[in-house]
Amino acid sequence: MYVGKVIRDIRISKNIPSNKVYKNILSRPAIAKFEKGLSDTTVEKFFEIINVLNITLEEFEVIYKNDGNKDLLYTRKYIEAYYNKNVAALKQITFDAKRDYLVTGNEKFRHYQALVSLLIDDLNGTNEYREELDVIQNYLMNCNSWGYYEVTLFTNTLSFYSNELIDLVYSRAKNTLLMLKNIKRYRNEVALMLFNILEIKIVSKNVNSAKFYLTELNKIKLDVVDNMYIQAMIKYFTAILNLIDGKCQEDAILYITKMFDFLGLDSKKDQCLSFYNKVKTLYSIA
Repeated sequence: MYVGKVIRDIRISKNIPSNKVYKNILSRPAIAKFEKGLSDTTVEKFFEIINVLNITLEEFEVIYKNDGNKDLLYTRKYIEAYYNKNVAALKQITFDAKRDYLVTGNEKFRHYQALVSLLIDDLNGTNEYREELDVIQNYLMNCNSWGYYEVTLFTNTLSFYSNELIDLVYSRAKNTLLMLKNIKRYRNEVALMLFNILEIKIVSKNVNSAKFYLTELNKIKLDVVDNMYIQAMIKYFTAILNLIDGKCQEDAILYITKMFDFLGLDSKKDQCLSFYNKVKTLYSIA
């Protein structure tokens, strides 16, 4: 019932009178109860309301959660701990995730526990928590319809999968991913997922498979025409695969890295140059 209070705050911040927002949607008594948080409304009416307020569902979600987004907090914590190689902090995150799972029963906290346990193994160079991969793998394989959560979960655990498993999981999710490509949030995450898969395929010298995923990436190229970063990365991987095929692409690759420099993406520029040099070594390219 907190939804109505958030709607009220948004409405007031936009200086829109309640009679304009709720016209032909809610009665005056229903408006008062809704904005006080004493009642809810139907999904259909909720969408009508946010449409009148000129906000998207994603924007509403950000406002509604107002820094109370546990997903974002967990992600920030484990990324920071992993890159700082802080195993103690990662272990604490697994304890917290296990607690939240036991309290809420929400499967995503079990997935956080599994993912962070795998990161601990990665830092320690051990296989102590290897069975945790089954928790995530089984969930993704048994999930007939993927959403944003499943896409990000798959992307964040790609490095732990075999080439064959990547292909299998992707093939099951492909139709849903293509169906959702018109939603900006999804297509950006799908593009990131495909970038990561391409890197894995190229490093493992599975070139034909890499070309397949480049084709998949090109299917969303027109949908992300406004995203300069994604367009640049598509050109980058195209140039890398052309380089592997014996076509001289050094100028094109260096041009793309300069573009990242122009965009202020210094770390991405360094990553692309490092990967380029790695590819030249792997494929014995002079």
